[in-house]
Amino acid sequence: MSPAQTDDVHEAASAIANEAACKWRPSGEFAMVHPSGWSIARYSVYDQWRYLLWEPINRCTAANTNQFHGPFDNVRDAMRLHRDLTAHLQQQEMAA
Repeated sequence: MSPAQTDDVHEAASAIANEAACKWRPSGEFAMVHPSGWSIARYSVYDQWRYLLWEPINRCTAANTNQFHGPFDNVRDAMRLHRDLTAHLQQQEMAA
């Protein structure tokens, strides 16, 4: 792959990542929500900010609790895990 092609791939990957990140919207002072139902909440633990990624409630299975992932030191890590987990779930649904 030529250097120009490599740059194009990096730009495309960056654009996709930025587009996904733009879907997150603030929800109050300490949270962000995604149209898919996931949320990221910010917590202060011993005077340091930590982030938890919360899965949406699955009303079809009548689950009473949300599952969370983390804690993360920064919001980007939580967003990255959301992207990876939802891509994996989409692959599972396609295979079924």
